[in-house]
Amino acid sequence: MKRESTLGLLALAFLAAWATATGMGKARADEDPSAAALGVKVETLSRSDRSWNGDLLPKLNDVQAEVTVLRITVPAGVTLPRHFHPVINAGVLLQGSLRVESDDGASQSLKPGQAIIEMVNKAHRGVSLGPEPAVVVVVYVAPKGSPITVPGASAPNWKPNKAADDIVTVRPLSTSSSKQRLKQFVGISGANSGARGLSMNRVVIPPGGQAAAHSHVGSESAIFLLAGRVKTFYGPCLERSVINQTGDFIFIPAGVIHMPVNLSANEEAIAIVARNDANEQEHVELHAPQGKAGSAPGAPTCAAPGRRQAT
Repeated sequence: MKRESTLGLLALAFLAAWATATGMGKARADEDPSAAALGVKVETLSRSDRSWNGDLLPKLNDVQAEVTVLRITVPAGVTLPRHFHPVINAGVLLQGSLRVESDDGASQSLKPGQAIIEMVNKAHRGVSLGPEPAVVVVVYVAPKGSPITVPGASAPNWKPNKAADDIVTVRPLSTSSSKQRLKQFVGISGANSGARGLSMNRVVIPPGGQAAAHSHVGSESAIFLLAGRVKTFYGPCLERSVINQTGDFIFIPAGVIHMPVNLSANEEAIAIVARNDANEQEHVELHAPQGKAGSAPGAPTCAAPGRRQAT
């Protein structure tokens, strides 16, 4: 019964993907800076836990199911970084030529119109063979809140939803660059602990540095400033600001545009950041600034309502 429910969800999702990809749906672009650096474009065509008529989708392993439909455009000649998918997913190549390569040496090549059912929990990469960009629509069926793509090597024992009585310890040894262009040590997330509604990271702002102006769609932020002095510009035009120092607790409501700036030219600012979103990087929205910089270091001005400038 569970297998039939999953297949049914995939079938419905592919119909939605086809409708959107052929112009019958509305797409929203979610740009990831690391992918954008390679010229890769990722569009979220649909993400929902409900069918088109509003009915709640069936559960997967007693967790509410969610279907995500992405349209991914990879420029000719580009090789995607290694990654794995902890959830069931399948794709259809709309344009170009694509080869998928796994770590064990296996590969599969696709031409327009051909479909692929992806490996689960096994690392692989995609190569756009050219001469035109490869465009693929991918459908993911996952427990709601679970990550759909995890960078790095295979994780055959990785569990997107651990049992309720599992205690997980995470000791981050390396950093990653967040969408908002800050160095972070990922502590707790859906990807490494099975968390469903919470993330917690250690974030570092370099001396004199700042984040990109951004907001967190649908999630609140609770921050504890471990070290440093930070000035955070916020509001539709970043027209307001607040200064915080070591030991401060900070709350940022969901959807508020903000841009933290390290006021020290010599020392890092370090913070612990928690959000009610286990996959929070997928819901970061960048806000491109315009206009001229203000007189104070890092101060923005607004060229027009809804526009920001950061220097």
